[in-house]
This record gives sequence, structure tokens and C-alpha cells, in this order.
Amino acid sequence: MSMRHTGSISFRQAIRIGIIAWCACINLYAIPAMADDSIERLIAKRIAKYNQGSEQLYIDMESAIGTAINNSYELKVINASKKVYDLTMVERIRDFFPSLSIGYMRSEQVAQRETDTRQHKFSIDTNIVLFDGGKRAVAYDVAKLRRILARNDYRIATNKLIMEVMMSYFNILEIKGTIDIHKKTLEHGRLQLKFIRKELELGEATRFDVMEIEAKVKGVELELEKAVDNYLLSLNKFKLLLKIDYRQSIELIGDIENDFILYPLDSKVDIFSYINMAVKNRKEVESSDAEYLISKKANLVNQLYFLPQLSVGFNYSLSGSDPLPNQFLPREKGWGINFKVTSALFGNTVSVASAYDTANNNNSRTVANSGSLSILDSMDYRRKIVESQIDLYTNASKKKEVREVVSTEVLSSIMELKNSWNMIDIAKKQLVLYDNQLKIERLKANMGESRRYDLMKKEIERGEAAISHLDSKVRYLSASSTLELSMGVDIGFLKLSKLRGKKQ
Repeated sequence: MSMRHTGSISFRQAIRIGIIAWCACINLYAIPAMADDSIERLIAKRIAKYNQGSEQLYIDMESAIGTAINNSYELKVINASKKVYDLTMVERIRDFFPSLSIGYMRSEQVAQRETDTRQHKFSIDTNIVLFDGGKRAVAYDVAKLRRILARNDYRIATNKLIMEVMMSYFNILEIKGTIDIHKKTLEHGRLQLKFIRKELELGEATRFDVMEIEAKVKGVELELEKAVDNYLLSLNKFKLLLKIDYRQSIELIGDIENDFILYPLDSKVDIFSYINMAVKNRKEVESSDAEYLISKKANLVNQLYFLPQLSVGFNYSLSGSDPLPNQFLPREKGWGINFKVTSALFGNTVSVASAYDTANNNNSRTVANSGSLSILDSMDYRRKIVESQIDLYTNASKKKEVREVVSTEVLSSIMELKNSWNMIDIAKKQLVLYDNQLKIERLKANMGESRRYDLMKKEIERGEAAISHLDSKVRYLSASSTLELSMGVDIGFLKLSKLRGKKQ
């Protein structure tokens, strides 16, 4: 419009300008003072209804993660299982030491027309396994590897819990931001409804125009109600995740728009260095390696089932048999040594033993040789070989697959992170565009050159754009956390975001 036409306005435009001036004079823009703002009060009552704790609990992201870890009984069970494998390690170490047993025997014999006797005997026996085909060493290595698995299971479960808490935390903050956006849209909608009703009284609008705006306002109210319901539901799930009493009143500290500073990923980053870091740090990779070694050692033992077990034993004893009833300490010394070889052959067990014993203070000597063959008493050796081979092949494939999965997760997380950052820029430009369009549309509506229904549509579209911008930021925060966890590093290692917590 040229400058020479700016001073001429129509009668209808003058009336509309007068209506706006009149509304300003009666403080129509003071939205919180409106008579129909009861929905905000209803929302506050609904939130307070489900928060009946004695004291308000303020939770930020770090305290939420700490609370979830401290209250998780699943993590406590996994942590307790580590002690079981620690005890198993002690048992396997004990297998390398000789066995030792101490015995005492006392017997009394009462005979008619003969002398009664009493016999005492103290004995010490020990047995040393000289060779067992490596079974003890394998059992020790397996126990050590299983302890590593238990430790890794705790770390893996902890990372999963941290991810769940963070995703839930970001989701609740997003819903809170969505509620604020819907509230602002509702305020603007109610303002337009006031305008259109006043225009209806002055004959500048029809009843149908009023109904159109009313329908749009009711639609925004419905979306606000849905957001509040979603907020309450998400808050209850968050309490359950943190193992907090459902009656406890909590409030999450943080605002996506104002309290989070986002930084882009360095464009010069080497993706393969991130992948190598993930393969090195991820406990899933270490666990797959441990499982492969366990199955490899178990398969080797089963393949070499025929290797014999060679053991040597020693014994020493003090015995005595005397008719005197007052004699207690035995005086006759005895000792012995024995050798034993046991082997499994094609489902049979062969055992050969040789022993040399002395008694009565070396006055009596005994040499004994024995052998035995148990027929088909260990037929499960073939099944164990096949099962261990299957486990070996399975864990070998799993070992390779885990590395592929970890590498793919890191690559996908980086791609999602970059896309999320681009989406933030696009959503921001879209939001700025809608803000500029709204300024023009509001001016046109006030001048009578546009319908207030079209302005209301723009208000709703602007709110949707604000929600999209908020969602893009949440996606970036989630993607950055996912990338850090997929790399096996601590949260905040990449420094892609910074939280400025509110002080309550």
C-alpha cells in the first residue's frame, strides 16, 4: 500500500479499531483475569489430587538417575550374584590344594572267657591330584570369566536403567513444555473469542463466525486436557521407575527451552574412532568374548575326555589295642602311600591303583594292587562333545555379531544426532516464520481484511510448530545420550548439552 493511501480507512475498519481500543481500555488482554480461565484451575486441581505427599520433592536428571539406581532391586540382585562368583573363585582355587582329612576311631570289644580289648586310632590322610587333563585349570578360568560376566551384567543393566530414566525424564519435560504451549494458544484463542463475540454484538460478525472460533478454542482445550492426562500418566510411570511412593508429590526440575544448552557434534569427528572406542568400552563386547572363551575351554575339556587323572595319596596313623582299660593314647605308628590312575575310554571308566602300607611300628608291611573297569558308565561323553561344539559355534557367531551390533548402534546414533540437529534448525525457522505470519495475520484481522477464523488457525499452527521445535530438541538430547551410552562412556562425555538446573 502506498503512503498516500495510508490515511484513508473504511468505516468497518474504524469500527474494528474502536473495538480493539475498547477491549484494551477494559483490560481485555489480562487473560488470567478472564472468567472462563477455569480450565487452568481444574488442571492444577487434577495435578494436586494425585500429589498428596507430605513434602514436595524436586528432582533433576542426576538425582533421578541416582534414586533409580539406589532403589532398583534388580541391580541389587545382580550385584549380589557377583558375591556368588567370588565364592566360586575361592572354591576353584581350593581344588589346586591337596585334600586333607583327620580321623579318630574308638572301638571296644567285650568277649566271654577272654580278655576285653579297647582300640583307638588317629589317622591323617591326604590326596594330591598330580594331573587331571586340565579340568581344574579350566574350571578356575571359567569361574573367573563368569565373575567378569556378572560384573558386566551389572554395568549393562545399570546403563539400561539410566537410559530409561533419561528418556522418561525428557519425555515429561517435553509434555510440560507442550502444556505451556497449549496454554498460550488457548489464551490467544480466548482473546479472539472475546473479539468475535463483541463484533457479533456490534453486527460486524455472524453467529456462524462465533461458532467457528468456539470450535477451535474447544479443540485447543481438548489438546490441553490430553497433554495433562499424558503428563500425569508419565509422572506415575516415572515414580514407578524410580521406585518412589505413588503418593509422593514430585516436580521435575528443568525446562527444555530455557535450561538446556545444545551443542552440535564436531563435523570433523572420526566415526571409526567412535566405533573403536565403543568396541573397547562396551561391556557387551567383553561379555561375548568371555562367553566364547568359556565355551572354547569347555569344548577342549570334552574333546580330551580320555586324558587320565593321576593322584597320589599319603596316610599316617597312630593306633593301639591293649587289654588295660586305663590306657588311652595309641602307640603303634603306621604310614602308607598309594597311587591311582583313572581314565574314561569310549564310555567306560578304567581305574588302576597301587598302595604300600606299614603298621605296628614298621613291623608289618602290605603291598596291594587293584584295577577296575566300569562298563558304559559314562556314555554322555559324546553328547557333551556335541553340545560344547554347538555352544562354541554359537558364541563365536555371537562374538562377531555383537561387534557388528555395537558398530551399527554407534553409526546409527551419529546419523540420528546429526539429523536431529538439522531438524532443530528447520523447526526453529518454521517457528520464526509462523511468528512473522501471525503478526501480519493479527494486523489484517484487526483491520478487517482477514477472518478471525483464519487467524485462529494460524495460532494453532504456530502452537504445533512450537511443539515440533520442542520435540526436535528432545530428540537431540535423547540422541546424544544414546550415542554416549552406545560408545560405553559416561553421560556428558561428548559435552553435547549442558543443563542449567533451577534452584528451588
